Amino acid sequence: MFKLSIFLLVLVAVFYVISAEHFNPVCEQPLKTGPCRASFKSYGYNTTTEKCQQFTYGGCQGNENRFDTLEECQDACEYDC
Repeated sequence: MFKLSIFLLVLVAVFYVISAEHFNPVCEQPLKTGPCRASFKSYGYNTTTEKCQQFTYGGCQGNENRFDTLEECQDACEYDC
């Protein structure tokens, strides 16, 4: 029983380390249009749906969760574990 407990603990630790390697803090930022009135088609990661989505960037005061293409967003933020 002790060996099984140790094995499970190690297994959980390995999965934690693997998932931490894929964490990108940029992707945790909210989608932010910004106050300016331009209209740039951009893509950002939605933490609620856990998917990249299109949004309109106004041209200023956004954040780093903004990508030019869907593929760039998916490469940075979506992971198949």
